[in-house]
Amino acid sequence: MEDFKAMVKLERVIKETMRLYPSVSGITRTLKEPLYLSKYTILPNTTMIVFPHMLHRDQNTYPNPKEFDPDRFLPEQCAERHPYAYLIFSAGPRNCIGRKFAMYQMKAALSTILRYMSVETLGTQQDIVISTKLILRADNLPSLKLNQLKTTEI
Repeated sequence: MEDFKAMVKLERVIKETMRLYPSVSGITRTLKEPLYLSKYTILPNTTMIVFPHMLHRDQNTYPNPKEFDPDRFLPEQCAERHPYAYLIFSAGPRNCIGRKFAMYQMKAALSTILRYMSVETLGTQQDIVISTKLILRADNLPSLKLNQLKTTEI
């Protein structure tokens, strides 16, 4: 567990990847009370939908939102950000109960691969094509080149 906690750079890379490509395309909630937004009132029992893919590309919250920048998740960057501006596992009382397990699983898999292999993409971010269904799916991804590290590099 201490090793997982020490993987702060890898966690920032995972969070930035999930910001750009969240696994869930939409989160719905039904209002229990009126919601007042500027000059509009949204009535109780209205179903609201939040699209993390769009939320995470808000220019005001994430400058240059299409750029991959793991430093967006440095502690000082996160401190100034609204807690609901990043919703890869939803938020509030109905957030994903498996969020910590999912992060540990991603760290375990990636750190194992990166310990023994060098990874090189053979494409660009523009090659990634996604389709929005209940869960975001990749229709096209660039190929990867994996090279086994020499024992002197391990």
